[in-house]
Amino acid sequence: MPNVELNKYSRPAAWRKMSLVNWRHPADPQVYARSEVDMSKALQYARKESERTGLSITPTHLVIRAMGLCFQEYPDANAIIRWGRIYTRKRINIFCHVAIPGKRADLSGVILRDVEAKNPAAIARELREKVQAVRSGADADFARTKRRLDIIPGLLYRPALRLIEFFQYTLNLNLSFLGIPQDPFGGALVTSVGSVGVAEAFAPLSPLTRAPIVVSVGKVAEKPVVRNGAVVIRPICVLCATFDHRIMDGLMAGKLAKFVGRYLADPEKYENL
Repeated sequence: MPNVELNKYSRPAAWRKMSLVNWRHPADPQVYARSEVDMSKALQYARKESERTGLSITPTHLVIRAMGLCFQEYPDANAIIRWGRIYTRKRINIFCHVAIPGKRADLSGVILRDVEAKNPAAIARELREKVQAVRSGADADFARTKRRLDIIPGLLYRPALRLIEFFQYTLNLNLSFLGIPQDPFGGALVTSVGSVGVAEAFAPLSPLTRAPIVVSVGKVAEKPVVRNGAVVIRPICVLCATFDHRIMDGLMAGKLAKFVGRYLADPEKYENL
């Protein structure tokens, strides 16, 4: 089994070919987009589902769910570049950043697989369990990978990570026999800056992940907005996205933003289909 299950990409347009040869992954083709989303119905849905399930469903869970459905709608965005060619991922996997508290606070994350098949409650439950396992050290795979990376000398850390990236994504080799998870970052990364009180922030694309987009979910705050010609107060969440311009142009980014916006405008409509 390969590291990432892939489909062949349709013949790229001339602009896409130029992008592939002009840029390397993703050291310089980062594009930034910002969107303000009215969370009125999303928060109502989250509260109702939290009461029904006993889980704490947050805007981050809804954004993860929206990204999963978005990739299902637009599979060309769920892509990866290998040997100067674009491939689309067969599975919709999304990585979520996790803060690890302690004397030596750290940043890690967990991968949620096949997100399009999981409702917000299932995402919240799985994310809670995986986060608890990472923070407590109960995640054996994560702990084993961390131990092996920790023994690499600082001078060799960068070339070692680049070598792992080359084997995993360029050669598409499954390195799980070495304790390195299969496709550990998926096709998108979601980070909740709002959970630490930050209103908005842009996160960088890491060349090691080969993910074409990272979305930051800001803190929900009441803001004045215009509705039907009148100024009203609404709970607004700022979503900041950084994407790889070699894979996504403005048209594709606009489609993703509109889809996520429609979902968050009324999640219940999508979940009751």
